[in-house]
Amino acid sequence: MKKFEIIAPGKVILHGEHAVVYKKPALSAAVGLTTKLKFHSQPENQVCVFNLDTLNCTFEIQLKQFNEFVNEFRVKYPGGKLDCTAKLLEDVRVVVAKQLEGSISNSPKQLQAQKSFLSIYYLLAGAVLSAPSAELTIQSGFEVYIDTELTIGSGLGSSASFGAVVAAAFLLFTGHFDEQSYIKLENKALISQWAFESERIMHGTPSGVDNTVVTYGGMLRFVKGQGFQSLNIQRPLNIMLVDSRVNRSTADIVAKVRHLWEAFPKVVDSIWDACEEIVSSAIPLYESFGNAKDDSEKFEKLERLFQINNDLLKGIGVTHPKLEQIFAIAFKRGFFSKITGAGAGGFAIVLLPENFESNQVYWKLKEELEAAGFGVQATTAGGDGLRILALEE
Repeated sequence: MKKFEIIAPGKVILHGEHAVVYKKPALSAAVGLTTKLKFHSQPENQVCVFNLDTLNCTFEIQLKQFNEFVNEFRVKYPGGKLDCTAKLLEDVRVVVAKQLEGSISNSPKQLQAQKSFLSIYYLLAGAVLSAPSAELTIQSGFEVYIDTELTIGSGLGSSASFGAVVAAAFLLFTGHFDEQSYIKLENKALISQWAFESERIMHGTPSGVDNTVVTYGGMLRFVKGQGFQSLNIQRPLNIMLVDSRVNRSTADIVAKVRHLWEAFPKVVDSIWDACEEIVSSAIPLYESFGNAKDDSEKFEKLERLFQINNDLLKGIGVTHPKLEQIFAIAFKRGFFSKITGAGAGGFAIVLLPENFESNQVYWKLKEELEAAGFGVQATTAGGDGLRILALEE
């Protein structure tokens, strides 16, 4: 394929925030906001160009130097199979640091851009070194455009979505699969695996949830150290994402919750147990929602679970005045909402009924939230995972 597009969703946590750190189950779902990558082959060029629209930056990889790097790595670590990703990342860090020398900045946006380029270089090298065609080198250039609807650093899986589209593009380009066979389970697993490698660059010690849900889509039950279970849902759930516009550090919030747990272990453990029961109660509702006449009853039960879950998260101190304002506005209009992700800012999630767009109250809710200064986006939870589309030449 000389020209193609890859689309991957972000993710939202429906239940189990914070409790998942203590080996309780969490439910995560593919969200309807996406990252898109467009790939254009440019046979006449000997350079690969990467345009990252959201970060407003462009990077280049010269093919001559890149192929030299790949060949040197093969000499250092002979063998057909790439089983030394840690060594590869170490060597890529050196090359990228030299290329970015003089342009390094400590601003958050610049640091994000540098990590993105490191990830791009690493994933391209990994795809070439592990390609089915032995001793593969890149003979002609290409140009890549990447843009996203996801707010970066908001807990919506933007980095996993980025890693998945980049990994899929390079794996397709280097012959690991084609535009039809990428949907095979072993190829989805390969995309997810390399997206996880990208997540390691972005976050250090990712859980594996985000790269899995953005690749496969749908809803997943996850327990730390025990892997994933896909839910057999009938259709995606309608939700509203509300951006509190409050920045926060996930690591700081997790540390604060741990301090509370250490001070009152029995109390907080009982909250984790209740969070686990919420997940157990929610799964059959999500799996059967959309296939029977009693959906209104199921929806009301999900609303109650949202409310209980939110109150439990408030109990561990991860709310914020801005989040409380969102909850109050939603509740006044008859909608149920909760914290999603780390809390203390970030996003809230509001449960929306079927045919919500024909409901005048929904539009009043949207208007009131926007008037209060919040970002509002109606979308879905549990939709498609990564997709590859051929583009006309």
